[in-house]
Amino acid sequence: MKFALIFQNDTAAFLPELFLAISILVILLHGSFLGVSAASLYTYLTPSIVRLTSTILFLSLLLVLNNPVESQTLWNAIFVTDNIGTWSKLIVFLGLLFCVSVSESYLFLARFRAYEFFVFIIGIGLSLCLLISSYDLLSIYLSMEFLSLIFYVLAAWKKNSYFSAEAGLKYFILGSVASIFFLFGASLIYFSMGTTNLGSLALLTENLTTSSPFIYLGLICVVSALLFKIGAAPYHMWIADVYEGAPTLVGFIFAVIPKFTFFVVILRLSFTSFWSFFPSLWENFFCVCGLFSLFIGCICGLGEIKIKRLLAFSSVGHVGFLCLGLASGNIEGIQAVLFYLSVYMLTAAFLWVYILHLDLSSTSGSTLLTFSDSIGLVRSNPLMGFGVVLMIFSLAGIPPFGGFFAKLNIFISIVDSSFYIIAIFVVITSVISAFYYIRLIKIFYFEKNKNWFFFAPLSKGAAMVLVLSGLTIIFFMLSPNIFYLLTYKVGLGLMF
Repeated sequence: MKFALIFQNDTAAFLPELFLAISILVILLHGSFLGVSAASLYTYLTPSIVRLTSTILFLSLLLVLNNPVESQTLWNAIFVTDNIGTWSKLIVFLGLLFCVSVSESYLFLARFRAYEFFVFIIGIGLSLCLLISSYDLLSIYLSMEFLSLIFYVLAAWKKNSYFSAEAGLKYFILGSVASIFFLFGASLIYFSMGTTNLGSLALLTENLTTSSPFIYLGLICVVSALLFKIGAAPYHMWIADVYEGAPTLVGFIFAVIPKFTFFVVILRLSFTSFWSFFPSLWENFFCVCGLFSLFIGCICGLGEIKIKRLLAFSSVGHVGFLCLGLASGNIEGIQAVLFYLSVYMLTAAFLWVYILHLDLSSTSGSTLLTFSDSIGLVRSNPLMGFGVVLMIFSLAGIPPFGGFFAKLNIFISIVDSSFYIIAIFVVITSVISAFYYIRLIKIFYFEKNKNWFFFAPLSKGAAMVLVLSGLTIIFFMLSPNIFYLLTYKVGLGLMF
């Protein structure tokens, strides 16, 4: 009875995760019992599974919003609930709802009949929630591996595609190496400090005057493994091949959903547990990663003719901006990173729905989408073509779109930290990378199509995602203060 009372608060705060864990079993049972009858009737389960998954994600979102425990460590300080965790989970569930909304028509036209895809969607939600709430290096590792195992399977989901098999194998091998680095770094930190709990590490390092080199090596290994998962250079080797080889819907998940979560974990490590290491380690480390990512993102994207690979290298460049925002080491830098992540997620969601639309319409095959496949979009669907152009302008950082203000915030935080040479490099790489964004717009409006192109009609779910993400970016131009205040509030919750 005493044990039950001790963990009563913990169970109440952990309800979204418990609900998701039970939901995985519900979807498995639903698919198992109805799958046989569906096969015998030559029908498929996707509509009912989509509705069930959407309901589960929406209820999980409500559970997160109505969490009775605001800020507390849970289960012997292995997990934590706080303001930044709540907002991050809301963004994760929003991204997953976007994914489920566009999945029905894609799975039907691409002839994917497996209901297990939606089991993986709920599994991704559960693993990301656990990762966001993790307050110990071991719980971070286990949550990260849970997520990675799902991603390895999804990357190789198309059994009859050599590209998909290559993507899954490459991601699995390199991801395993990243996991080894994380475990090695965590063991070095435990060897030096005697604990893996983030709260205890924060207390131990608060007034640390001399540090063991093992701590520095351990932290570099741990954060490198986390940066690998989001495709920061020089850990970006997998990202272009996986984006291109994986099914387009899986590429949508990789590009939109996990980045926010991994940056929250990096923020917890660098700004909470090892804040005292900022001048000696974090500034240099994040600056080097940021500059590498910007350089790789702008140079490698110049020669690309395939849309998915172009967006992969674009993602590397955007992660470079985020790393430089972390290097500033102040509340403005945290706010800039959170703001940038929010804007980037919405913009990427819009563009990946457009790529799904191209994938279903293209005759060249889903893994070989080139710029020529987008010729004729403006003539066949002028409104959607105009929306895609606006989102590309936002990614390129052209005012007055959200992407410009996101980059401006990062730039201001860099200048405030007196990184003037880095600020000049940021401007130069932004100008270079704008070339391949504007080349896409030139192809949309000025290239002549020699062949007839057929563009499939948008599904209701895809249209809803396009409208919500597009209007949010445009609404930002009209009233940006809401976004600034929200991200500043979340950043303050992390700092104090």
